[in-house]
Amino acid sequence: MKMGAKSKSKSKKGPKGKKARAKAKLEQVWGEQYNEDERKASRVRAGKSRLLLGEKKGKRHSSAHIKEFDPLSNHRRGIASTFDNFLERKKRYNDVGGGGKEMGRNIRRHAKEEKMRDDYASSDEDSSGDENSIDDTANEINGMNGGASLTSLLNRITGLNGVNKNMSIDDDEDFESSDEDAMESNDESETDMRHFDDEKSEHSFVENDDARQEVEIEDTKSTAVDPYEAHFSKSTLEQPESLQSSASLSKATQSRLVPTLPFLKSSSEVQLSGRLLDSWDKALTNHNAGSSSGCNGKPNEKKHNNIQAKKAWEEFATGPYQFVRQVLTSNWKSVNTAALKHTDRGNKWNVFSSLQMAMYPAISRYADVLVTSETRQNRDEINNLLSMHILNHVLTSRTRVQRHNRRIKELTNNADNDDSTNGALNDEGDDKWRDQGYTRPKVLILLPTRGACWSFMKQMIQLLGDAAIVDNEDRFDKEFGPLDLDEENNNDDDEEETDDATAKARRAAVLKQKGAEWNDLFGDDANADDDFKMGISLTPNFVKSVGTKKKKKELSGAGTSGVNIKLFAEFYHSDIIVASPIGLNIAISRNDDGDGDDDEEAEADVDFLSSIDVCLIARSDVLLMQNWDHVNSILNSLNKQPKKISDIDFSRVRNYFLDGHGSNWRQLIVVSQFTDPYILSTFRRYAKNVEGQLKIREKVPSDDASICNVMVHVKKVFQRVACQTVSEAGSSRLRYFSDHILPKLMRLKQNHTLIYIPSYFDFIAVRNLLLKREADFVSVTEYARVSEVSRGRARFLQGRKSIMLYTGRAHFFLRHKIKGARHLIFFGLPEYADFFSAVVNMLNEGLSGTEEDGDDISRMPMSCLALYTKFDAHPLERIVGTSHADKMIRGEKSSYLFSS
Repeated sequence: MKMGAKSKSKSKKGPKGKKARAKAKLEQVWGEQYNEDERKASRVRAGKSRLLLGEKKGKRHSSAHIKEFDPLSNHRRGIASTFDNFLERKKRYNDVGGGGKEMGRNIRRHAKEEKMRDDYASSDEDSSGDENSIDDTANEINGMNGGASLTSLLNRITGLNGVNKNMSIDDDEDFESSDEDAMESNDESETDMRHFDDEKSEHSFVENDDARQEVEIEDTKSTAVDPYEAHFSKSTLEQPESLQSSASLSKATQSRLVPTLPFLKSSSEVQLSGRLLDSWDKALTNHNAGSSSGCNGKPNEKKHNNIQAKKAWEEFATGPYQFVRQVLTSNWKSVNTAALKHTDRGNKWNVFSSLQMAMYPAISRYADVLVTSETRQNRDEINNLLSMHILNHVLTSRTRVQRHNRRIKELTNNADNDDSTNGALNDEGDDKWRDQGYTRPKVLILLPTRGACWSFMKQMIQLLGDAAIVDNEDRFDKEFGPLDLDEENNNDDDEEETDDATAKARRAAVLKQKGAEWNDLFGDDANADDDFKMGISLTPNFVKSVGTKKKKKELSGAGTSGVNIKLFAEFYHSDIIVASPIGLNIAISRNDDGDGDDDEEAEADVDFLSSIDVCLIARSDVLLMQNWDHVNSILNSLNKQPKKISDIDFSRVRNYFLDGHGSNWRQLIVVSQFTDPYILSTFRRYAKNVEGQLKIREKVPSDDASICNVMVHVKKVFQRVACQTVSEAGSSRLRYFSDHILPKLMRLKQNHTLIYIPSYFDFIAVRNLLLKREADFVSVTEYARVSEVSRGRARFLQGRKSIMLYTGRAHFFLRHKIKGARHLIFFGLPEYADFFSAVVNMLNEGLSGTEEDGDDISRMPMSCLALYTKFDAHPLERIVGTSHADKMIRGEKSSYLFSS
């Protein structure tokens, strides 16, 4: 008897199995002993009172406050009382007159109504509602006389129990997971999806495999909005049938130059437009309002305003940075140290360089960006910032899709137990599952050569640090990496070692003359192949195989899971597509040469570009020298409606893709060394993002102009050619050359005349004109054979040919050093400013002897003439400087002389 009494006082363990637990709960209540009257009077258990009452993380109720609703809070464990209260209320509801089936229909109907009302509620509204949830719970418990009150309580109980599985909460109580499973199996259909998928407060919940760490930036954390989450929650544009649409479009086209930011060079010019401009004005106004007392008519008001503008822009830039995934931010400072060390100009914040600080607000907000101030020195910092943005976009999107896939799988598996779950999953009004486009590729990166692609991808992989697990990296290094010249020379004989050493020294001197920029692109060890394409897939929360078993990588914190990078993935299974314009164009149109039956298949090849979110055109100046029409063709193929729809889950496609507005949410980023009319035209045509635009360019001071680098003492004459439209520029220059320049050359029989022609089409026109006039000339082009070029250069140096035609693309790709020129004519201004000074400095090169008539050629006068039109303002600015270019374009005179 004594032993029986002792065992009777012990707490009983619950039976195993969902059905057994449910049956036992109907028959008896296990757990610690308690008074039956007090049990019936209780309303909320202590173990999960914070969740049921909607309390925020980190806050606790006092014990007295909990006991006001639950007098047995110190004696109860598990969820037995909550389940009993549910059964009691269910019985009371049936006694009132509602049947079981009718109650289930009412529960589902009211659950959907409540879910739709709270679907897109803001986080502030959610928090304010949580503060009053204690009183609401008490009122519902005390006044539950119908299905509506019961439905509200069920939704709160089941929804919060579901949330507990996916978020980490600092709680000292010991939760009974088995009891929670019993509740979920009975009430899964009434789960409030807002706690799982609310896009605006999703970053507040921490999951084991896809959580995000918020970087603590106290100045901006309270007011910043996650631009990445906001981008994925876009629904659709305003309907064009309303006048509001036209007003918003006109507002997006408005632009304004931002006053020179203190951390940028004085020559930098920043232009904002659209919503991005509105966001900056709002940020500046809020900052000035908060610090208006700092300057009250002081004499240093201008300096104070510059400081305030700098601080406001730093907050404008650092606000979105706190939402970047930790796997990227943990390696960002170490990777970006070199850029901060060499190019930072007084920026005291050690996260971004000055240029990165100017670019990041627009990049993180998915606005269109045009940067035409890239140099060899700042290229790494620009690529670092773009790589971080691209990786963060892809990882956020992939993590979101994985999370929704798991949740949908859970709902599908539970659909057999509760019919309402299937209804909640297939609810057409629920847009929370719309997390992707028609196809998987999200980012398109256009690069000029394999070597440039290799450098960019290495920087991107470096940002992931130890978390990156790269597949096919050896193949990538072999096909895209630097060329191994030693393997090609392994078979050389020992007798040729001396000759090889001399040849290598001579070759090294030649390469040095061509410049570091040229060697990076076309050097002996650089992979200059311009025909390539590659798909890249990223898998966050990578499952690493250990032996024969697979174990998930341990997570030390939010966002620190491994990332698998698979190179050379198929396009339709890739997240990022890296390609050259010509290579991607060939891939798109590879079936165009077939019969008419292949047209449909050829059009379907563009489907993998239908859901591009970010398009990056890097090294645009190099792509311009290749063939810019390929770039326009690819941009024209983006975000088109797919032809094949059999493999598309339209319930997961975002609304703006379905409405045909994908191009309006697509971000276009163009990076170039200089501003060019072709680049501006493309950006103006395809940059349609409603978030606005950012344009950064550099004005050229007169002291830094290319003409200041001319070392030859020659008078440089710039002749403006009258022209009415851009399309007539080439024909106008040809007409001036034919009427005023060529007759003098033919009449005076002027030898050693070098004519530089930037455009190949202009070269064709000038060559045909010289052939028609029977002029004695040679030509050096990028398409000519090596033997033909060598023979023509020798004849020009010897004076056997009086005129040489030299194209701009030949100089870009080959960097010939032309000898024997005394007179120089620029048929058009070169795109690269350095080309002007380099070609002018070739004058009198190699002419130190005499000709047959005894005259010393090196002592004969030299001349330099450059033709330009009013539409050549950009190249003219880079050559003579901004101030001089403005006078030469708008001035009344047509001829301008520069002497050195």
